[in-house]
Amino acid sequence: MSLRNLDRMFEPRTVAIVGASQRAGRIGTTVLANMAESGFAGALWPVNPKYDELLGIPCYARIGALPKTPGGGPDLAVICTPADTVPGLIGELGARGTRAVIVLTPLPPATRQSMLKAARPHRLRILGPGGIGVVAPAAGLNASVAHVGARPGRIAFVSQSGMLMTAVLDWARQQSIGFSRVVSLGESVDIDVGDLLDFLAGDPDTNAIVLHLETIGNARKFMSAARIAARGKPVVVLKSGREGDDRVVDAAIRRAGMLRVQSSADLFDAVETVARARPLSGGRLGVISNGTSLGLLAADALQWIGGQLATLSPETVRRLRPHVPDRMVPANPLDIGVRADTARHAAALAEMLREPQVDALLLIHAPTSAAGSTEVAQALAPLIREAHRAVLSCWIGGEGVAQARKVFAEANLPTYDTPEKAVRAFRQIVQYQRNQALLIEVPGQGAVEQPEAHALRTAARELVAAARAAGQTALTPDQCRVVLAAYDLQLTDTPCADDSALLRIAMHVDPVFGPAIAFGLGGAAGSVADDRAVGLPPLNLVLARDIVERSKAGRALRERCDSVCNALVAVAQLVADLDEVASLSLDPVRLGDGGLRVQRAVIAVGPPRPEAAMAIRPYPQALEELVPWQGTQLLLRPIRPEDAAAHVRFFAALDPDDIRMRFFTTLRELPPAQLARLTQIDYDRAMAFIATRTVGDGEPETLGVVRAVADPDNSRAEFAIMIRSDLKGKGLGVILFRKLVDYFRSQGLGTLTGDALAENLGVQHLVRRFGGRVLPGDEPGTVQLAVDLHARSS
Repeated sequence: MSLRNLDRMFEPRTVAIVGASQRAGRIGTTVLANMAESGFAGALWPVNPKYDELLGIPCYARIGALPKTPGGGPDLAVICTPADTVPGLIGELGARGTRAVIVLTPLPPATRQSMLKAARPHRLRILGPGGIGVVAPAAGLNASVAHVGARPGRIAFVSQSGMLMTAVLDWARQQSIGFSRVVSLGESVDIDVGDLLDFLAGDPDTNAIVLHLETIGNARKFMSAARIAARGKPVVVLKSGREGDDRVVDAAIRRAGMLRVQSSADLFDAVETVARARPLSGGRLGVISNGTSLGLLAADALQWIGGQLATLSPETVRRLRPHVPDRMVPANPLDIGVRADTARHAAALAEMLREPQVDALLLIHAPTSAAGSTEVAQALAPLIREAHRAVLSCWIGGEGVAQARKVFAEANLPTYDTPEKAVRAFRQIVQYQRNQALLIEVPGQGAVEQPEAHALRTAARELVAAARAAGQTALTPDQCRVVLAAYDLQLTDTPCADDSALLRIAMHVDPVFGPAIAFGLGGAAGSVADDRAVGLPPLNLVLARDIVERSKAGRALRERCDSVCNALVAVAQLVADLDEVASLSLDPVRLGDGGLRVQRAVIAVGPPRPEAAMAIRPYPQALEELVPWQGTQLLLRPIRPEDAAAHVRFFAALDPDDIRMRFFTTLRELPPAQLARLTQIDYDRAMAFIATRTVGDGEPETLGVVRAVADPDNSRAEFAIMIRSDLKGKGLGVILFRKLVDYFRSQGLGTLTGDALAENLGVQHLVRRFGGRVLPGDEPGTVQLAVDLHARSS
């Protein structure tokens, strides 16, 4: 997988610093000093022929003189030497058995290619060139030129800017924020942000991930890794620089289930917010304050960001009357007055928590003589912990509220020092949870395509191909009408008599993320308002509705947006089917009582886009296959998110020993996060085929599943297979494994690999049947499985 050998980089037992020095200003001097002072418990080996020792540590003249290790060479090497020496050093280190190298020296393009060529035979991973390096505090590793180290913690920080990394390290030390891993990517010629997301997704030392991105190279790889990581832990992104359309970048981050922040100041606040916040049922905020102006500050901030204040029910207003100052009517924001004591704080909080129209609550407190802030915090913290609502707090002041903040922080409750920060945090929670909901929306198979529709779409493909062959760069209006009709979109020249909304639906190809669908106001008003919400295809109705609701036009449509959402899904399908469509603009589109009608269409055509141009691969319906089995027919197909319920029933039908064989541990049920990982795949590097049939009650029944995840370089994929316990020995494993082998062979993959318990003789027999090998595993009681896909088998 793409995390291959990254464990050597973050938790090495031996580290060589090639080009270590004692001369001031040298990279090798700084790295050696950082490593010597970081508490590294392993072996540290400076390499430089000019010294016998450095900092009291024996120094080696060359790589060949380094001590032998079980792997042959150092687990990690840091290269600080001139550019022209790097490819040769990489070759030497690879030959010795080193599998992870940090190249801190900047390299010209030609030297980079020579370096990669030298690394390739040894499967050696390279971070850089350039950049600041790596810090892993728990391992005592500071293989960097940063001027400060890092405290141990549970946040991973990955940055494409070395300067921002050093600034964050400096700031985090002042704020007592710790890290699990800190990585400066440099030029990312080998290890990129996708690789690190893959590693960090499964890293038990990391609870949250913070990314600073300037560029995104391989969009599909990035989206694949980001979606996997974001399913398991919060991922917060700061994107800087101008690369393509920023609204497309924003759409990609949303679709991947991550949270984007707009400033470095918000980065770590956002991590704490999404990590500590409880789930929301909606976006309505209630506010309690012990001062009128404090509540108004929060209300103003909420209005500024387009948030929504909750409306209190008459019953809640009645219950709150005893807890507000005389002659005041309870409202939201709720002012409990500057004379509110601890008891009034607690009572008002309890009543607001009972209000069903409050989805989250913000408590704002400033020190007064009526109640000590610490006492208020100590009284409220237990109430909030037991509540089922998200509650944020703002303690305004300095030393007078420091202990109160500490009480809430120790109770794992989000706390902020200004109302504006708290409101922004609430908005982040709302947005993060919406993004997480979008993450599980993987468009599956739609309705079965009727013969008439299939014929129309085939004709549309032929029409576009013929237009291209004739040298056209755009379709004529009549050609547009035919193509759109194939996707149930009506192009008409008939004027609209009713009071219609003018809309625009468009597609353009982003240089990074490929085709992107845009929606907003149409006509002259749309040009003036610059109303454009963007999403990435493929789409379903939920994803389309998210695009519509983010636009000014969509917020005005409300209940009338179903036909618009259907149109967006249709355009996304058109884009996926017709890869020669270079851009598309439907403007104006009229939405009136008679439905949705396109009044002007412009469709540009060009060379076919490669399949990988779409950042998210659509459900590959062409891989569905009916096969005979035991006197009946089974459907072999890629797994879909909709299979989650059937997968739970499938897991429940497995014998405990079969579960242990598959997962190397005992599980009574699949945790929700793991169920999501198993059923929500990206159909790119990951593929899972299920054997399914429909039982008497009409419910789908999963009988077996085989899956694999490929390396980014498509050389190897790690597989696993599971057959329902009562169906073993009936040939189903062979059918499923052949499906997997045929698929990955068609993708040009080299080898299918896997790990199994030595006692799992069934999978070993299966692998041998396909010409594979069974070798001793790295751990006692395990075996390694490998099937060469370049060789044909039975």
